Amino acid sequence: MSHDTAVDPPSSVHPAPRQTISQAVDAMPKVGLTFGAGFALFLAYFFTNYEISVFALTIPGIRDSLGLEAGDFGLPVTFNLIGYAIGAYAFGYLADKRGRQLGLVLTFITLGVGGLATAFVWDAASLSFFRFVAGCGMGAVLALCTAYIGEMAPQNRRGQYLARLYLLGGFLLLATGLLSLLVLQALPDAGWRLLLGFGGLVLIVVPFINSRALMESPRWLAERGRIAEASGIVRRLQRNAGMPAEARNDDFAEEDRPAAEVQAESPLRSLLRPPLLGRLLIVLGFWFVFYIGMYAFSSYLPLILEGLGVSTSNALVITVLTRATPILAAVVVVLLIERLERRTIVIGGVLIFAAAVGLIISGLGEGAATAGALLATFGIAVMATPAYTYTAEVFPTKSRGTAASICDGIGHLGGAVAPFVVLPILVTYGSVPAGVAIIVAVVLSACIIAFGVRTRNRSLEEIAG
Repeated sequence: MSHDTAVDPPSSVHPAPRQTISQAVDAMPKVGLTFGAGFALFLAYFFTNYEISVFALTIPGIRDSLGLEAGDFGLPVTFNLIGYAIGAYAFGYLADKRGRQLGLVLTFITLGVGGLATAFVWDAASLSFFRFVAGCGMGAVLALCTAYIGEMAPQNRRGQYLARLYLLGGFLLLATGLLSLLVLQALPDAGWRLLLGFGGLVLIVVPFINSRALMESPRWLAERGRIAEASGIVRRLQRNAGMPAEARNDDFAEEDRPAAEVQAESPLRSLLRPPLLGRLLIVLGFWFVFYIGMYAFSSYLPLILEGLGVSTSNALVITVLTRATPILAAVVVVLLIERLERRTIVIGGVLIFAAAVGLIISGLGEGAATAGALLATFGIAVMATPAYTYTAEVFPTKSRGTAASICDGIGHLGGAVAPFVVLPILVTYGSVPAGVAIIVAVVLSACIIAFGVRTRNRSLEEIAG
């Protein structure tokens, strides 16, 4: 009797390789943050942009109430931007060394206290000081929130999630802008104080920084070898993203880089070596030069329009109307940000801004100046979301908070240069030469960012590598 019945050998099928924390986040079908986290991020972006934009509206009221001259607003703007740079680096560094949550808490508290205190200023010196404090808080909000979203979102959702927050914020900024006009008209002496103090409400974001809403970044935890904590957060994100239980990976692999190496290396030191040094110089150079033109435009638009013959009341109305165009721009960005390279959209928006300033100073009348102002804010809004997304995603997790904050924060010193470059030109030579200076700055910034790396639809780890 034959006994040659074959016996199947042991299975040679290997289990699927374990995902790293970063790979698991990138594999999610959508962003796994809760509604509370999204609402908190929305408020953070809104109040930061409100703080930036409301100052231009309050300049005439502050000037008349405190008896200041146009030239007296150079120092408040400059100190605000110096604070921006200091706060950006300090809070960004802490976010890299001690966690994203700590960085966010400190920057929100500082922004809220500084914004509230600005409502009680009594002269140019106190205005400069409290704008400095508010600037320290403003410095890291946009950079840290953008970096945070990049680390919590899948690779093909980073830009779109941020663009949607900007879209929602655009509606609220427009509404508050229109209400601001009513407040300034109804309370000509104290209205500007109410508008500045309103920015202190950003403090309501702080309680959302907890283990359920704005939780710690799992990528940051994983790089430090805290895989168990990172795994728990990723599983929560996967549940929030609607992934079925069988699709969730309960056994994550260590990240490629040893945690001890990550903790030992200074975030700043890693940025001062190639290839990150080249990226830092390109992105920082872009923001620095762009902010010279952008802050000159946003801070002195009412004065530029007045210099072109537009009445003070109409100049304020035009300034408020410019808040409508970011809504349209946000819709455009939502549709394009995951379809085109970030750099392409940034360059397009910057060139639109430059052309719009040319229209404002063209001498074609108040209608052309109004159209130019609207088009200029459209261009700025088009480039803002992809530019902030790009700034955060071109650097590795270990130094992302520091790098993004340096680029945006120290880049804001370009805005501090504006009062010493554009404002003297405006006061001495008029609105047209000041507009030309703005155009030169923003076109140069577009040339700089063109040298950046490609990032669309690539994982953060691939970009960093």
